[in-house]
Amino acid sequence: MRALAVPRPFDLVTFCAHVEGLRGRRLELKPMPGLSAAAPCGMWLSVPDADYVLYEPNTSQLHSEHIILHELAHMLCDHRLSMDTSVLRKLMPSISPAVVRRVLGRVDYATEQEQEAEMLASLIRGTAGMRGERDALSRITEVFGPHTGPTHT
Repeated sequence: MRALAVPRPFDLVTFCAHVEGLRGRRLELKPMPGLSAAAPCGMWLSVPDADYVLYEPNTSQLHSEHIILHELAHMLCDHRLSMDTSVLRKLMPSISPAVVRRVLGRVDYATEQEQEAEMLASLIRGTAGMRGERDALSRITEVFGPHTGPTHT
């Protein structure tokens, strides 16, 4: 956590740019509606020149942001699990499974790596606090309202 530049107030686009700099490679966020029906609600794909974070956008903004942070935490912790490439073929047919270095998806929270990623995602968001001072309706909308998605790609 000490090595991370977590923006205050928290801004996902700024934090993603920081992670890109730390990893020295492009990072793209890809909303994938219906992702959680076919696979976990978030996935990290590592290919030779980029990282892709796939996330379920049809949830609250706060939940989508947490899914993305969870996948970023896998990157930052250098986790090395993989999943069945048949899911990858369905979700990202233009990416050859042969070029994918790593695929991480949230399947359950029982593994040590999943728990570590979940904890780091919570710590990143928690250290930054909420997005400035807002009224109660704005805070409720962030938690329960429709997701507009980050603009970072």
